[in-house]
Formats: sequence, structure tokens, C-alpha cells
Amino acid sequence: MKIRFSILLLLVSFRLFAEGEVNIDSLINLTSTVKNDSILVDLYNDIGAATYRVNPKLSEQYWAKGLALSEKKYESSKSAYFYKEIAKSCNGLGIVNRRQGNMSEALSFYQKSLDVSLILRDSLPISTCYFNIGVIYRDLKDYDKALSYLNKSLDIRKYAGDTVSIAGSYNGIGILFRRQKKYEEAIKYYNKSLEFSAIAHDNVNVAQSYNNLAVVMAMQKKYEESLSFFYESYQIDLALNNQAGIAKYYSNIAQVYRRMGDDKQAIYYGEKSRLLFIEMGNKNDLSNITAVLSKLYKKQGDYKKALEYYKIHIVYRDSIYNDRTTKEITQKEMQYDFDKKLLSDSLMRVETEKIKELKHNQEIKEQQTYMYGAGFIILLVVIFSVIIFKRLKESNQQKALIEKQKLIVEEKNTEITDSITYAKRIQAAILPSLKEIKASIPDFFVYYQPKDIVAGDFYWFTKINNQVLIAAADCTGHGVPGAMVSVVCNNALNRAVNDYSLADPALILDKTAQLVTEAFAKTDEDVKDGMDISLCAIDFDTNSLSFSGAMNSLIYIRNNELVEIKGDKQPIGLHSHKRPFTKHQLTLQKGDMLYLSTDGFPDQFGGEKGKKFMQKRFKELLLKISTHHIEKQKQVLQKEFISWKGDLEQLDDICVIGIEI
Repeated sequence: MKIRFSILLLLVSFRLFAEGEVNIDSLINLTSTVKNDSILVDLYNDIGAATYRVNPKLSEQYWAKGLALSEKKYESSKSAYFYKEIAKSCNGLGIVNRRQGNMSEALSFYQKSLDVSLILRDSLPISTCYFNIGVIYRDLKDYDKALSYLNKSLDIRKYAGDTVSIAGSYNGIGILFRRQKKYEEAIKYYNKSLEFSAIAHDNVNVAQSYNNLAVVMAMQKKYEESLSFFYESYQIDLALNNQAGIAKYYSNIAQVYRRMGDDKQAIYYGEKSRLLFIEMGNKNDLSNITAVLSKLYKKQGDYKKALEYYKIHIVYRDSIYNDRTTKEITQKEMQYDFDKKLLSDSLMRVETEKIKELKHNQEIKEQQTYMYGAGFIILLVVIFSVIIFKRLKESNQQKALIEKQKLIVEEKNTEITDSITYAKRIQAAILPSLKEIKASIPDFFVYYQPKDIVAGDFYWFTKINNQVLIAAADCTGHGVPGAMVSVVCNNALNRAVNDYSLADPALILDKTAQLVTEAFAKTDEDVKDGMDISLCAIDFDTNSLSFSGAMNSLIYIRNNELVEIKGDKQPIGLHSHKRPFTKHQLTLQKGDMLYLSTDGFPDQFGGEKGKKFMQKRFKELLLKISTHHIEKQKQVLQKEFISWKGDLEQLDDICVIGIEI
């Protein structure tokens, strides 16, 4: 009960995150009541993520707590969940250290996060690490290396179809070109970022894009346009209470007014930004703004203040430099001490060998005295040595054979794993692009989590004239067998629509069942594989929906009431009592939530007693999250599944589709 209560409290807190009404004190108080370590680690990392723009010291404290607890739990359990949280905490600590000007520390944390994510093969965190490392090299003015990392990140994000992350990558590359004074290239990337940010409703990145465009305009002496873009950025940051963004706004505005010759306004906004940067502990930004203020006060004739700010600028600048330099010197000193110790050890070994050699010669002379008397004993020793050597040789031969067999098995395992991984790329190619779905269904999510590298579950989408067809399918089995069946079933769905020009869900399933049965009938084997599916046809112009299902249902929620429309109790494939599939029709209303899913989530074992999640609890969860923002719904489903599964193995593939009308 305590764990369930903690989960309920966390779900409430996650909803507050989504609605932008975060009460940090309440979340911090919540950490003292949560007893489940999995949830506590996640809560620490969420507090870090929620506060780093407002209170970097607090976020650093909680990301450090998250890292310490994750490492402790992973050491004892070797759980992939805690390993993943280690990567998340390290990435957060990298962000904080970069903002404080501790570039070397930031790079170390990012590298550790990347190492963990590469082991887990977690593509989006890998892309985040590449991006953040690219930003470090960009700050250090190693632009070629920076662009290499930023492009690596962008390629992964494009493949994953993550609109929010793609927008962030375009912004980061735009900043790189701006610093190289390639203004046209920079503007092109900023506009791409704005385009993707608008699609994803990502106001944080929209504000950043406006800010970056404003900086370029100022550099091109288009001051009115620059001030306009800065103001757009400021309005968004103000609404989001993004203190880091607000401080940057004041700093940038000061620079623009200085370029325009309005020193009074420049000093006014420069001082406002300086106070905020002090509060956040941003060494880089403090170094920059105090240098600007020093020049402004000097121009005004206030030489005392100009000197004061110049000294402060030097302190911060040297602090950033010395932090890095000290580390490099320490490493060199450590290397020197190591080399010195190695030389000392080598000399000591030489002396030791000399002493051993003298003792050995002395022992030989003493042994010669007793050699003839010990002849018989030596003969016995030789005989026993031959016997032992023979047995040892046989043992080594057996060991070599075992090692050879082990290498063969490992090579085969590697070949099989590589083949399955390649098969995953092929299977991924048959899945529809999330960007393509987004263009037709703006508010949707797909929670897709295969049990193995490849899956029997898949989601399917196509558009015919003014209506869209979308489905969640579960083929027999999982892993490689399930994936092979999924290719046959996916192809049958495409043929039913493209070759036979069908748009009615019931007729599509009738034809798909026929095609799948014919495909498996071509073999002499008795193949009984097939597919369970829930298929919707949605016409957004008329707000009408048609549904047909094979074993699986459609769930829709309206006015906080859940209704289940059940599919026919017959699969796609061989079945003794075949009959035409039933077509269900529904008139949609704005605010309706639609859910299509396979049975992987409700069939998962876990919880305190290791029991199934069950359909009833799954429906209650959908009802509970139905009022959340569409992306937050997916996050809560993922967190709930991980929490429920715990250390148990995932039982089956998971596919859940949510659509908001």
C-alpha cells in the first residue's frame, strides 16, 4: 500500500509538471515519504530537471543524490533501470557544471553518461550526450569537433523522429555557425528549429530560437528586428519562469543598446542580468557581462566602477581558466609521479634479481656436495614428474578444446545477435514514421516497447483521401518468430488497402485474414500463426470513426467515462468458425481520448506479489491519465510499467496508441 500511495503522489506531481504549476517544496517534501528506491531516484532526477534553470545549486544537489542512489542500487542489483538513471543523473550534472563554467567537470559527466547509454543502446540519451559534448567543444571554440558531435546527435534524433530533440539540434548547430560569423547558415538552422518547435508545442525551444535570431540580427546591425525577437523570447521565458532565459534576455538587450549607443539603457539591463547571474552562479555569463559593464562605465567616465567590474571580470575569467589548468597540471604531476615510481621499481627489481642470482649460485655449490647421495631421490622425482606432466598435458588439451568450443559458441552468438539487430532495422523500416502520423493526427502518442530486439507487436498507419487508418497489432509470439509473422501481417494490411482499394475497417480485416491464411497455406507445415488487431478509420472532417477488431478492443473516454468497444472473438489467421468482421461506428466529440493496445501491458507480472497487471487496472490507469497532456500520458505509462515490472523480466511486447480528438 505504501508503494501504491507513493506512486499516486508521484503521478500527481508529474501532472503538476505538465501543467507548469510545479511546487518544488512539495516535491522535495515528497522525497521523505517515498520508500521505493526506483521511484525515489526518478523523483531526484525530475527535481533536478525542474529546477536547473531557476536554482542550479538545488538541481545539482538533487542530481547528485540521484547519482549516488542509482550507483548504490546498481552495485547491489545490476538492474538496467538504475543503470539508466545513472546516465540521466550524470547528464544533469554535466549541464549544471557547464553553466557554472566548469567545462572539464561537465565533459567528464557527459562522457560517463554516454558510456552508460552506449552500453544500454539507448538511442535518444546517446543523442543527448553527443549534443552536450558538442556544446562543450563549441564553447571551447573547437568548431570542427563540435559540428561532428552535433551532427551525430541530429542523425539519431531524425531516425527516432523526436521532433522536440530535432528542434534543439537545429538551434545548437545554428549557434555554432553564428559564432563562426556564418550568419546566413545560422539563420537557416534557427528557422528550422522554430518550425519543429512549433509542431511540438515546445515553448522553451521557441524562446531559444527567437533569442538566437535576435543575436544574429544585432550582429548584422538590424537592431529593431533584434529587439523585437528578444522581446518575443522574453515573453515566453517570463511565462515559463525561466530565470536563466530572463537573465540572458537582460544581458543580450544590454549588448544591443550598447551597440546602438544608448549607454544608459545598456547599463540598466546589464546590472539586472548581473544580479541574476550571481544568484545562479554562472561564471561564464558573469565574466562576459562584467566585461561589458566595465567598458560602459569607462565610457561614462566612472573609472572607479569600470576598474571594479574589470577586476571582477578577470577573477571570473581566471577562475574558469584555472579550474581547467589545475586539472591538467594535476594529471601531469600524477603521470610524473607514476613514471618516477615505475623507474624506481625497475631499479629495485634489477637489484633483487642480482641478489637472487648470487644466492642461487651458492645453493648450486651446496647442492653439488650432496648430489651423489641424493641420486635415488632425484630419480623418483623425475618419474613422478613425467607422470604429472603427462596428466597436465591431457588436462591442457581438454582445456584448449573447451576454450575453442567456447569461442565458436561466442562467435555464433555474435553472428546471431548481429543478424537480429539488422533484422530490427528491417522491421523498423515497415513501421510508419511518427512524423508522418503527426502530420495527420497532431495529438497522439505511441508507447512501443519490444520484449526482445525485434517484436511481434507493431503499429500501422495509412491515409486515404480525408480519413486516416491506424492500428495496434499483436502477432503470434515475440522476438524473431513474432517479427517474421509481423512482416507477413503488415504486408497483408498494406495489400488490402493498396491492391484492393479497401477503406472500411471490417472489409480490410476480412481481406487481411484471407491473405494471411493464403500466405501460410503455401507451406506443408501446419502453421497456425496469426494476428490480434484493433483498427480504426477516423474522418476528422466529419468527426466520425469506424472500428473493427480481431480479439482486441477500442477504448474511448469522454467526460471522464470509459467505454470499451470489443472486437470480434476471432483472430486474423486460421480459425475454425470464420465469419465477417463487425464494423462499429462512433461520432466523435472534441476532447475524446481513444486508445488502441495489445495485451503486453496488462499481462505483465509485477507489483508487490508478482501478479499480472490485468485489464481492469489498465483501464483504470488510462482513465486516470486521460486528462494529462498527450506526451505526459506516454511518460506516465512508461513509469508505471517500469515500477510495476520491477526486477522481473518483461513478459511480452508492448504497443499502446493514444489519440486526442
